[in-house]
Amino acid sequence: MKLFVLAGLAGLGIAAPARARADSAWITPIDQAALHVAAYDEADRPYSVPSHARDLTGELAISCEHTEGRPCGDGIGTYGELASRAGFGDWLSAGTRVRARLGTDHYGSDIDLDRAHLDAHYRGFELELGRDAFVIGPGARTNIGWSDHAPPLDFVRASYANKRGGLFYLVGRLRSPQTYPGNLVTIARGELHLGPLTLGGMQLLQLEGDGAPHLGPWAFIEEHVTRSDPSAGPTDSSNRRVGIDASWRIAGFGGARFYYELMFEDWRRQFADALRYDADHVVGLEFPEILIEWQKTGFRSMEHDPRLTGFTNAGRAIGSPLGPDAQALYVSLRAHLITPWAEFARLANDTYTYDFHQPIVRTSDGLAEFRVRIGLRGGRTLSPHLRLEAGAVTETIFHFAFQHAERHSVGGDVVLAWRP
Repeated sequence: MKLFVLAGLAGLGIAAPARARADSAWITPIDQAALHVAAYDEADRPYSVPSHARDLTGELAISCEHTEGRPCGDGIGTYGELASRAGFGDWLSAGTRVRARLGTDHYGSDIDLDRAHLDAHYRGFELELGRDAFVIGPGARTNIGWSDHAPPLDFVRASYANKRGGLFYLVGRLRSPQTYPGNLVTIARGELHLGPLTLGGMQLLQLEGDGAPHLGPWAFIEEHVTRSDPSAGPTDSSNRRVGIDASWRIAGFGGARFYYELMFEDWRRQFADALRYDADHVVGLEFPEILIEWQKTGFRSMEHDPRLTGFTNAGRAIGSPLGPDAQALYVSLRAHLITPWAEFARLANDTYTYDFHQPIVRTSDGLAEFRVRIGLRGGRTLSPHLRLEAGAVTETIFHFAFQHAERHSVGGDVVLAWRP
């Protein structure tokens, strides 16, 4: 699973240890230093609102999307990040990233240990332990398996990869707030490379935690293949998400790529209903200069009873940042220095019945919320060691929180990053 590890390293802005370090200890005290400044007049709202309660904690806020849990929201904030690396040869490495932030309520004033992890490598085998960020899925912008909306996770992961594919298994502890504090997440994923086609499959399992049913070692293993108690009551044993994905490099179209990802909220006997109402979909077509992506989330995506905080980590959804029952079309144009983009989203307010192993039936059509977003992102290398990036966005929201109300969001951010 090289892509899995490299995604975490790329998020730190670091490169893998060089072969020149094969027989010696090494340290990079400052691998990257970055200063972030953000200012937003944001019309954010919780996923759960009075007109449509949901079993999902967190907020819809455009400034927070695709940020790996960084400080965000309405207000003004500035924060600095310092990434460091050390290791022995090219088989053992450690990384940390520390953040110091200052700003209004949403940004706060504190020092965070954003990442701290240890990685061991031997041929195709890898082991990682600690807190790190990662993305699972083929999407160029949105991934519904584990997205870049989620903050770094505390976990241990074992993996193996070769040129034909790879496997990994992860056990992590989801960060507060959680209905059952300290509850765990397991992720099992496999990939198969068939020339220009990559196929993947994964399962996420949310279980254990203070107040939840405790599973012994054998029952813990069994829960990965069968749900011992699906009652959606106090004895409910786990929350499951399972899916498949594909990525296809299209020959003769200048490096174009088509990708598709599908995630279900557990398995249902009524497959057609699950596919139409209960599943998350992402479809994308990526060219070197243009990205077109459509997503649709299920009517209860990432929600769960009795885990009323849903499938979240540190208050952020682990899948699509739009939350449940949403559709969105995203288009971006990649120019030399700037990337203009637009997104049109619809968040539904419909209700459904979905008793265990019964058909899913839509019982009402509510007033939908619409979001029109237009943004611009750009960057420039100022010197061999210094890079400047900036972005701005405006958003108009119709029927805000499923009421006859209109809201607006506007803001932007600047990042100055230095590498030795």
